[in-house]
This record gives sequence, structure tokens and C-alpha cells, in this order.
Amino acid sequence: MNFLHASYFHLVYAQYGLEERFRDYARAFQSVIQYAIDHKVEFILISGDLFHKRNINAPTYRQAHKVLSELKKKSPSTGVYAIEGNHDLAYHQDGYSWLDMLNSEGLLRLIKLKEVAGVKLMGDFVELDNFRIFGVRFLGSSTVSVVAQIAEEIKKINAERGKKYTILMMHFGMAGQMRQEAPGEIHYNTLLPLKEAVDYLALGHYHMNYEVDGWIYNPGSVEMVAMNEYGLQKGFYHVKDSGINLITPVTRTVRRIKLDISSIATPEELYSTISQRLDREPAIQQESLIELLLYGEMNFPKSDVNLERIKDMLIEQFKPLWSEIKLLKSNSSYTINEGDVRGLTREQIELRVFSDRVKLDGRYRDNVDEIVKTMIEVKRMAAAGIEENAIEKELRWCFEKIRSEAQDEGKTGEKAPEQKPRQTLLSMMGDA
Repeated sequence: MNFLHASYFHLVYAQYGLEERFRDYARAFQSVIQYAIDHKVEFILISGDLFHKRNINAPTYRQAHKVLSELKKKSPSTGVYAIEGNHDLAYHQDGYSWLDMLNSEGLLRLIKLKEVAGVKLMGDFVELDNFRIFGVRFLGSSTVSVVAQIAEEIKKINAERGKKYTILMMHFGMAGQMRQEAPGEIHYNTLLPLKEAVDYLALGHYHMNYEVDGWIYNPGSVEMVAMNEYGLQKGFYHVKDSGINLITPVTRTVRRIKLDISSIATPEELYSTISQRLDREPAIQQESLIELLLYGEMNFPKSDVNLERIKDMLIEQFKPLWSEIKLLKSNSSYTINEGDVRGLTREQIELRVFSDRVKLDGRYRDNVDEIVKTMIEVKRMAAAGIEENAIEKELRWCFEKIRSEAQDEGKTGEKAPEQKPRQTLLSMMGDA
């Protein structure tokens, strides 16, 4: 046994608008492929999000094509097996993703949902001498409803063809791995039917590494995608007979520097304290990513702080590729503390923003959770190119449920909102 499991390469992402970061993600992808070549692995699993977005440009496709072509040339027996993550999915009107294109050129094998005789979902799989590899693309909140079916179909195929080491790639977030629950997460108990059918559940979606019960593995992203991932373990898995190891490749250095400013009385004292703090910071290579986080109660107006002066201090001290200064005032009702957002995905941050927006409308304060979950699901459905009538149905279901609950609780004396559910929820999303 000798294979790699990776996810979330995010090719095409020019983080902070920097061309060098665009190249960083390509270098990270190349480093994984080179590792595979050097270690003579049998195959590579990519459990979603090879690309950062669906409408990639020509240079991005060239990056992927070049690296995968190099693998095919240097190690022709090493297969690459992939599924589509939420960032890879084709637009509905296209019906054909860039992973489909790489598949058609023989640079990877894209595993898709397919119906064959007696099997409705798992008819497409890879058959190797000692392995059987299945894959399920990103399905959003629909994933939970098909887990049991997936397990039964895999067990049926294994029974008919003979048991092999069975791998299943899926793209979703697992409950309990983040500080806050996010829409679309799946709880461990829901996954238990899969434990009877597969030996290795290869996940993608969340950017940090986690392992559960010796059969569920999520490597995280190879490169940092957002500063709130600072300090999180991530990389890719090298799976061998001797064990499963998380490999963390060398990437661009990231440094977060924190300073409590609660006892600082004036802007000049702030600049002096920052200078002293930076002098104590260990040496760091040039062209790193630097974030200076100033937190605590501010004893003078924020407008009195010269952020450009502070940024010049960072540049002079570290010569970074990118730097940012964040001021977090502890007395602000809108402050998001570092501990609250560390490791959160974009979806989870949206959850918080949408919740605040819904609470502003007194008509819906009793139904915040239900409305916010629907808002986020509608956003995902629209991004995935789901038909408009299906989105309308989702909105209608939420609206009718809220109205039914209001009637059950004796609230019929209140006049029901005249605004249609589609207008109500989408206006909230737009304002948020």
C-alpha cells in the first residue's frame, strides 16, 4: 500500500491580488506531485477543489496541465483519481467542468455519480489490483440523505466483485471539527453505515487536518487560504502499509504578531510599543505574509492611529510580500475575536453575518436559525447552478414551515408578511 491523499489545492487563487500567491498555489500542487514521483506511489487521491473557482483562466489550466503531464511522463503508472468539490463544479449551463477536461486528456480520472444496472449512484468506480476507489462529488446539504444508499451500493458491489481495500472520496464538512456548527455538516453517527462498507473515507472541504476513528481522514489544504487558518495543521496524507502520515510541505512563511493595546494611552506610545514588540520578534525570511493584530480596549480614537506608519514599520522590519494591520476593539459589539474565527470557513463567517442581519427584522427573530440555514443553502444552490424552481421550492418550504409554526403557537393574530418568501430571504442576503 502506497498512495497519497490530498485536497484543496486552490489553483487560480491570487490571494490578496498578488501574482506571487497565484504561483504559490501552483508550487504547492507541484510539490505534492513531485513527492509522489520521489516516493513511487501507486496513485494520488484528490478529494475535491483542485481549482479555486469554476471559471478558471488559461494560465491556471496550463498550471494543472503542466504538472499532471510531468507526472504522466515521469511516473506513467501513477494514477490520479479525483472528485469535484464545491469550487470545481461546472456551471449548470455548461454541464462540463475543467476536471472533465483534464479527464478527457487522460491526465486524471474523474469519478462521478453514475447509474448502472442495480446501482443508482455508485456505478462509476476505479478497479485496481488491490484497491477499489469510489467517489462522490460535493452535494451540499443533500449529502446526508444519500449516505445510507451509498453504503449499501458499495457493499453490493464489493459482494459481487470480491472484497478489496475500499476507498471512498467525498467532499463535505464533518460536525464537531469547527468551533461552530455549519450548514451541511454531517455527524459521525450518520456516517456509521459507511464504516461497514469502506476502509478509508477520504474527505475534503475543511481547510484543516482532522482524523476520526482510524478510518476518516481530512488532510486540509496544502497552502494557507485565509489568515484565520493561522497555526492550523494541514498538508496531505501518505498512506503506506507502515502507517498513515500527514506530510506538511514547505510553503511561504506566515506570521501573526499579537499585541494587547489596553494599557497604551496615546498613539505615540502605540508606535513605540509596536516598535519594541517587532524588535523582539524572531527573524523571518523576506517576502513572508505578516499580520499585526492589535487587540484590547483602545484609549484614544481609532482615527488618530496612522496605519500607514505602522505598515511602514512592518515593511522595514520584515520586508514582507504582504502585510496587514488589524485593530480589534474589545468594546465593540461587532468585534470578532481571534479565538472565535480561528479555523472558521467562509461559510461559517457568512452564518454569523446572516444571523445578525435576520435579527434586525423583528418579524423573524423567533426563526433565526431556520432562516439563516435556508439563506446559506440557497446561496450554495445558486452557486452550483441548481434550477430556479428547485431554489424556489427551498424558499417556499422554509416560509411555510415558519408560518405553520406561528399558527401552532397562536400567533395568527399577527398579519402575515405580504412579501413573498423569495423576495424576503434574497433581500436579506443582498443587504448582508
